[in-house]
Amino acid sequence: MFIVLSLLIVVAGLVIGSFLNVVIYRLPRGESLWNPPSHCPVCGARILWYDNVPLLSFLLLAGRCRSCKKPISPRYPLVEGMCAAFFLLVLFRHLPFVFNPPFLLSFIKDLLFVSILIPVFFIDVEHQIIPDSLSYGMLGIGLFLSGLLGNFLSSLTGAGAGAGIFLLIFYLSLVFLHQPGMGMGDVKLAAGIGAFLGLEAALLSFFLSFLSGALVAGILVFFHIKRMKDKIPFGPFLVAGAFITLFLGKNILELYFTLFW
Repeated sequence: MFIVLSLLIVVAGLVIGSFLNVVIYRLPRGESLWNPPSHCPVCGARILWYDNVPLLSFLLLAGRCRSCKKPISPRYPLVEGMCAAFFLLVLFRHLPFVFNPPFLLSFIKDLLFVSILIPVFFIDVEHQIIPDSLSYGMLGIGLFLSGLLGNFLSSLTGAGAGAGIFLLIFYLSLVFLHQPGMGMGDVKLAAGIGAFLGLEAALLSFFLSFLSGALVAGILVFFHIKRMKDKIPFGPFLVAGAFITLFLGKNILELYFTLFW
């Protein structure tokens, strides 16, 4: 039973990942997610269903468009594989799996969280923007589902903490450095993450995002890949912190309280 369920979750992740590729490409460009059908961004040729099978088609086509032979971005199989892997991790997180409404709702909530975080990561890396539709969607879904699960207060305070902390950074940076230290997209995303994770886990997530951001920025500056004044999108680090907290947050908090309390 577990093997069958795992295979179903992996297939679902691959299919959702294929759709997330559409979101990643079209949303920042202001294009419809539904029309026109999937097509090659280089030659415009429509992609037929047998060339649109997640992961498999990329391998069979050797990573090239059937029509124009131009390379297909490796982001497409990467997103599909990531989504399948994270869906499987969500399943492991919820073991032993039971078919009752509260459990299934919590399971679906985590799958939706993953499905929003992935396009946020890739869009911010490529375009240095976080679409409001993703941030507000995360905020609304997080509050709604948390309310159904009886965790509305923690969700609301988590959203407030995310917005408050990053707004404070935004305005303090304007006052003392005369430039925004965070984008407003980061503020909205932090609120959405807080709504999904709740207050305690959200604070851990934000701490991990600052830690990973500082580490990566330090490495980039040290190796002269970036300069001190260069802008580095912070959304990917918020996403990384959220993922680590989702899957390892309880272990990290237990370790912290064991060592220091």
